[in-house]
Amino acid sequence: MRRDYWEGLCNIWAAERWQQTSTTMKVNRAANLEANMHTSGSVSFATHQSRLLKRPPTFQEVFDKTHKKKGTDQYISDRAREVAELYSQQMIEKYVGEVQGVATVRS
Repeated sequence: MRRDYWEGLCNIWAAERWQQTSTTMKVNRAANLEANMHTSGSVSFATHQSRLLKRPPTFQEVFDKTHKKKGTDQYISDRAREVAELYSQQMIEKYVGEVQGVATVRS
């Protein structure tokens, strides 16, 4: 990394606003440990996308891959399961409505 970039980042990180935000985030992470659990290690989101399928995966597919215990169909936490269920329900409501609207228009 260029020295001037590094010094710029150090200046940002030393600023009081950054320090306050950092402290707040540390407290939030410590208060809800389940929300910060993943099963994919240091593998990036993009790498997961390319490994999963020959087509771009859905959000649900990547979420399941990174939030389920390996070799099982169990989410790593109740919160992860709740997020997945909520997302699934929202997609059903959104797309079933669109499909029904198209069917109604064609009738």
